[in-house]
Amino acid sequence: PSMTALRAFEAVVRHGTLSAAARELHVTPAAISHRLKDLEAAAGRDLVYRQAGIFRPTVLGAEIIDGLGDAFTRIRQADRLLRSSMTGTLRISAAYSFAVLWLSARVMQFGTRHPEIDLHIEPSHSPKEQDDADVVIVHSDKRPETGQWTLLFEDTCGVLGRADHPIFSGAAPSLDDLAKADLLHIAHRNGPQSGEFSWRQWCVQQGLVGLDLSRGARVSAEHLAVEMILRSSNLALVSTFSAQDHIASGALRVLPGSTVSSNRGYWMMTCAQGGNDRLVKEFENWLIKEINSGLLPED
Repeated sequence: PSMTALRAFEAVVRHGTLSAAARELHVTPAAISHRLKDLEAAAGRDLVYRQAGIFRPTVLGAEIIDGLGDAFTRIRQADRLLRSSMTGTLRISAAYSFAVLWLSARVMQFGTRHPEIDLHIEPSHSPKEQDDADVVIVHSDKRPETGQWTLLFEDTCGVLGRADHPIFSGAAPSLDDLAKADLLHIAHRNGPQSGEFSWRQWCVQQGLVGLDLSRGARVSAEHLAVEMILRSSNLALVSTFSAQDHIASGALRVLPGSTVSSNRGYWMMTCAQGGNDRLVKEFENWLIKEINSGLLPED
């Protein structure tokens, strides 16, 4: 059978979804589906079935998985060892918007200081599923359950808009003006979790009762919201830390009095692959120093 098809099949069974398998193998879910169908056509029988949205192996599929044993795990480990010995590769998987808005603007400083390191940055909506990463950074309302996690910082959100937005034109912008403004909502699904810090949660934090902020467009990620408010008259609830470069440049402004705790934080776990301990420690020290230098006293 095709090794590519077997690899796709093993990843689907291990992760339970086409999308997670696709992220690991750096292909599209459609490509995973095609490889799976090819393998089932060769076998003449179904190898997986769906139950509550999760792919599970059939009897024959389970026998094939047993036959494969830990072959792909050992191949992945051998690949990590080879990459590490040849290039000093450091793989970083980070929450998508944090990686796009904040990390990408700074990580090359680290690369310049350490030219011996081959950096691989993987923005991801599911960083924990990137099992070949040396450093994993997630955005969560609590410490992840498995592994040794370090809290990098607790996040705050504020109402952000373009610097020339009409809401900033008055001498003292009012929170009541939000009732008439065009809003953006950040909402996505990630397993049982749904959505980022919402306008409803923000109203609770502010002690605002009866303010209807339910209208407005929806986007699936914070970095998309930032791109949209930079080009429109919308307002969005955005991490003041992630957007600090846009705020510092004057492109975006924070509505005075709107910043609140999001009850979420950014957590980091290091899991050096193939003897990368020194490289990982160098990056960890650099990252914590950069984050601490960007945190404002009130955060």
